[in-house]
Amino acid sequence: MVSNIEDDEVASSCHTETTPLLSNSESPESDISGSWGAELWLLLQYSVPLIATYLLQYSYSVITTFVAGHLSADALAAASIGMTTMNIVGFATIEGMATALDTLCAQAYGSGSLHGVGLHVQKMLLLMALSIIPIGIFWICSPWVLSLFVRQQHLAVMAGSFLRVSLIGLPGYASFEAGKRFLQAQGDFKAALFSIIICSPINALLSWFFVFRMGMGLDGAALGVALTNNLRPVLLLFYIMLPVGKWTHQCWGGFSRDALSKWGPMVRLSFAGFAVNLGEWAAFEMMTFSTSYLSTNHIAAQSVVMTISIVSWHIPFSLSVAISTRIGHLIGAGLVKTARRAAVLYAVVCTIVGSVDGFIIFALRNQLLTFFSEDDVVCDIASKTMLTVAVFQIIDAIICCTNGLLRGLGRQSFAAWVVLAVNYLGAVPLAMWLELGSPALGLNGVWIGLGSGMVLTAVIEGAYMKSMRWQDCVASVKSREGL
Repeated sequence: MVSNIEDDEVASSCHTETTPLLSNSESPESDISGSWGAELWLLLQYSVPLIATYLLQYSYSVITTFVAGHLSADALAAASIGMTTMNIVGFATIEGMATALDTLCAQAYGSGSLHGVGLHVQKMLLLMALSIIPIGIFWICSPWVLSLFVRQQHLAVMAGSFLRVSLIGLPGYASFEAGKRFLQAQGDFKAALFSIIICSPINALLSWFFVFRMGMGLDGAALGVALTNNLRPVLLLFYIMLPVGKWTHQCWGGFSRDALSKWGPMVRLSFAGFAVNLGEWAAFEMMTFSTSYLSTNHIAAQSVVMTISIVSWHIPFSLSVAISTRIGHLIGAGLVKTARRAAVLYAVVCTIVGSVDGFIIFALRNQLLTFFSEDDVVCDIASKTMLTVAVFQIIDAIICCTNGLLRGLGRQSFAAWVVLAVNYLGAVPLAMWLELGSPALGLNGVWIGLGSGMVLTAVIEGAYMKSMRWQDCVASVKSREGL
């Protein structure tokens, strides 16, 4: 026992979050975490800048909605249609694909295959470039496509024009997601935050300038966001090239022809990440659409509670990204015992975070609702749903944890099958029945149905991780990285 403690202390003193976790002289079962406190502190260091980064990224949508709301009701409706389409046919794909790097880059770095980190990023950039082509074609054709689903023809045209202008920033958006993972895999979670901090006020300024000074309307808001999206990866590149980011060059072996081969793991994990994103996002969009069968006030109330929930969701989601990176490092290093122990801690932390989020939402429900809407009817409908929405935050945080663990293990394909099966064979039909069927629970039915599906998803994913051989994940890393 004393010997094990001494080994832990030596290992802890030799490693930081920005150094490879396994050298040739280390035992695969070395325990580098040192203590629960050290593991918790590392999670905090990773998570705080991530939370700020993702909340500031979400501010882009808030600014666009704010600007559109000050133009006209039609502009606001068109912006909503455009951003929903953009999320489902675009950002869900790009962000889902980028989660493959949460696995590949973190595991490569943990295993000591430093140049492998840069190689995975090169492959992802090429894969994203190919994916942007069909996405871009859809966005260009969106005025005609949306007119098939949107009854108001002029709104379809406005939303389509919004998407066409937004296409300018799609390459930058994709590059930023890949570059962000390149740095995060090395334990640097602050560079992306600095980039976002610089770009957020620029986005607000450009949106104001193009919309109101240049008179471009909703297209001006789209152009402001697009140009800012292209600026973000440029700032990351400057950071890497400057002396402050010079240490990251250890993971860049230059451009290589190897990036053109062995795409199998990248494609499989990218598709799985996309499937998880689409499975979750589309389910909520479908249920939001279903509220139109209740009343216009119910649609507005659902939009308000969804916005509150999404803002809250960014906290456990940021934790899940940190968890993916940390577990990826440990699995890459072959530290299965440490990874399992850390997973227990992360589950507890995420449950606590979800509980705190839920308590705050319920306690401040009246203030939050009046901030988003001054309509008494809308606020009354939303208020009756807030207890269910608050409980939902706990479930959502646990799901973020299990999905983050599976990404770190490289098993997001399992998560994709579970999410798609549970949501579309169970949760969505149940939510619609509770909402519109004989129970007639309204918005409560939406959240109870989707929440029930997430409980089942968490149970299935948790049971899978408990029963699987984590050592197989280590073997997969060694085989892939040629160790």
